[in-house]
Amino acid sequence: TNRAMIGSGIGIPLGDDVDAAKHEVQKISISVFFALNGTNLASVKMPPDATVRELGKTVAMAALRARKAAFPCAPRLQLFGEELAHGRSLADAGVDDGAQLVADAYPAVVTASADGKARVWNAETGECEKMLDGHTGPLHSAVFSPDSKYVATASEDRTARLWQSVNAECWRTLRGHRDVVNGVEFCPEGKLVVTASNDKLAKVWSSKNGKCLATLEGHEQPVILARFNADGSNVITNSQEGKAKIWEPKTGTLLRTVHDSVVSMYPTSFAPDGSSFAVAPGDATAQIYDMDSVKCERVLKGHAGVVVSARFAPACCELIYPQSPRNQS
Repeated sequence: TNRAMIGSGIGIPLGDDVDAAKHEVQKISISVFFALNGTNLASVKMPPDATVRELGKTVAMAALRARKAAFPCAPRLQLFGEELAHGRSLADAGVDDGAQLVADAYPAVVTASADGKARVWNAETGECEKMLDGHTGPLHSAVFSPDSKYVATASEDRTARLWQSVNAECWRTLRGHRDVVNGVEFCPEGKLVVTASNDKLAKVWSSKNGKCLATLEGHEQPVILARFNADGSNVITNSQEGKAKIWEPKTGTLLRTVHDSVVSMYPTSFAPDGSSFAVAPGDATAQIYDMDSVKCERVLKGHAGVVVSARFAPACCELIYPQSPRNQS
């Protein structure tokens, strides 16, 4: 009978096709909404035996592609107000066909290490979720963009890199310094990046295409730190010569010089809600401290070298994109 039906052009699934058909039928439809603003982040189909973490990663990628949100860590998922453990299967967690979940961001920390790698951590669980591997020298700095979509890293290999935080892929490599890159920072809008180097220069770059827009030249010793002010209109650089200089970032114009600056090698990073802070104590770990008790809540272990930077991700927000007719609704 089957042969006759096949011969007549009626397809009968056989062998692996039967298993594939059953697997397809078993998938359940799930809608996930953003806790921040209620927008639909993703509508996906997953097998019931998939884990909550796998669903979270799928949602994170869908939200990034749709330009709705960036989750450096797999998002926190809730069903009827109850948080779902990442290790549970969807069936075990009570996620049925047609379920509607709510997604929120876990607090995330990015660390930079002398082992040449940056790592993204879930600050609430202490788990390492991603490793950013590509530099050929020790790292000096790592920081999130204002919307957490990117991570910027600075290295002794004379480059800085921009990474997509959700999938840990290198987005741009910033080449142009002639010596160690000590620091890297985003402007408040995320469109510009500034780097500081032992070549006595700071440079301003486009985060979109990785091109150098301005070179800040005037220090007599290595530049240790370079940061934007609160509105992004100025860049402040700190050098080993004990001077800070203030610049116009797009033209590279020096505005003024301040003497006897204080250079901090391992700055403290505060959680967006102010409840905790991250420090790099000078070994192969980073530590998360409670703000009220000033006690270490957890230690982030995994690097093979000294951690020189530990920074919290900004508060969860919608993605930042330049205004253009294509981006306007």
